[in-house]
Amino acid sequence: MRHNVQKNEVAALENQLPKRGYQRLSELTDDMRLLVVSHLPLAYAAAWRLRDCGIGLDDLRQEGCLGLCEAAMRYNENVDCTFATYASHWCRKMMFLAIKRHKRGDDSPCDESRHEDDDEDLLRTGQMNRIHDALGCLSLQEQQIIDQYYGLDSERLSITEIADGMGVSKARASTLHRQALQKLEKALMKRPLVDYLGLWLEKG
Repeated sequence: MRHNVQKNEVAALENQLPKRGYQRLSELTDDMRLLVVSHLPLAYAAAWRLRDCGIGLDDLRQEGCLGLCEAAMRYNENVDCTFATYASHWCRKMMFLAIKRHKRGDDSPCDESRHEDDDEDLLRTGQMNRIHDALGCLSLQEQQIIDQYYGLDSERLSITEIADGMGVSKARASTLHRQALQKLEKALMKRPLVDYLGLWLEKG
């Protein structure tokens, strides 16, 4: 691994961190800083997936950067997972805690003793409920295609297998799939994930 991190890379990282992140950054070695800087896209992608949870995208990105710092400090190369996998957990954890603090109107530091695994299960359930509600906007054929193609309530099938089962051409099945995704995108925009997180928010 490279032992010298370019100054512009560290500066870019510093610009992404909230004030409380500067201390974390100063505690990192050059190797750790390089890990964090090179995985910033991972934090941004995680923030984008949680963008409708009630706080700003920039704030989520900052929390993700803090998660990367935490992961870099804790990561052991001998563990049976890549740094990206390990860091993803910490990015999500920091973001989840920030969302929960925001809903409580609480600006206190993160409590790492919280049960993040339970939080993730509740968030995943909320997301699935949101998706299933949105499926109501689709026709029966479109629902069948989405269900079977993504394996929501059944085994995952290819477009060809779905088309054969429905007795339509592959081109027709592909068209229905594309139409269904367009409808779902619009429906999900009207159904923020935060509306499905009552139990999770009360848990905090």
